[in-house]
Amino acid sequence: MRLFAALLVWIAAAPCMAMAAQTVVILTDNDYAPYSYEASGQARGIYNDILRAAAARLPAYRVELRPVPWKRGLAELEAGRALALSPPYFKPHDRPYIQPYSVPMLTERVQVYCRAEVLRQPRPNWPDDYQGLRFGNNAGFKPGGDAFWKLVSQGKISLEEAANVRANLLKLLRGRLDCYLNDGLAIQLELARLQRQRLYAPGQLAEAATASEEQGYVGFTDRDDGRFPYKRDFLEQLNRVLGEMRKSGQIDRIVERALQAARQQDAPLPF
Repeated sequence: MRLFAALLVWIAAAPCMAMAAQTVVILTDNDYAPYSYEASGQARGIYNDILRAAAARLPAYRVELRPVPWKRGLAELEAGRALALSPPYFKPHDRPYIQPYSVPMLTERVQVYCRAEVLRQPRPNWPDDYQGLRFGNNAGFKPGGDAFWKLVSQGKISLEEAANVRANLLKLLRGRLDCYLNDGLAIQLELARLQRQRLYAPGQLAEAATASEEQGYVGFTDRDDGRFPYKRDFLEQLNRVLGEMRKSGQIDRIVERALQAARQQDAPLPF
């Protein structure tokens, strides 16, 4: 009888237990393949795979990944309407409304690619040897280091922004830009796709320099005025799990699986 009564109590409590998980929405970049992009309305890419694996180990939270245009995600954090955005770089001076940040998820290597004719003149020193050139950049991103952006602000390097890697590379191949800088892996994978589509021939572009290394984080708003009272606890738990995943090699395995899939993909991803 006692066992039966206990079973009834458990059954009655089960719906409440299922409802106890707090829903957490993380906005994700919808146009930064292979790291974070949208496909069929879903958040895809390496960072999102990492976050889903982490979320599976956070029983107190139900994590929803919602892809949005990058600038909109930043605006939502600045207005305090959204809790978090993935994967901003650590730019506290440029984005004072993002605080705190999670522990880093990945390290990205920012590389410079230029048209072959631009590199006929040796350019060993980054970024000073690139003055006077036209650079492409993904809208809303600031890769390349402070020295590069100082030259841009001084008008010594001109900068044009486009939506994504593919758009910038096509502008570069058509001679509308001299160079483009972004994550090296994203550039290499998109060049492979452009080559399969006969839009790029090896030798047209070349790697010119390594501009910087950047790390991707989950960034949280500090403009919410208490709208997300679970923010601190969620961040602490997320950091704990991400640390465990890095230590166990799980993040490395996620990256390798994603890259293998991207390399074998016949249809072009929305780079």
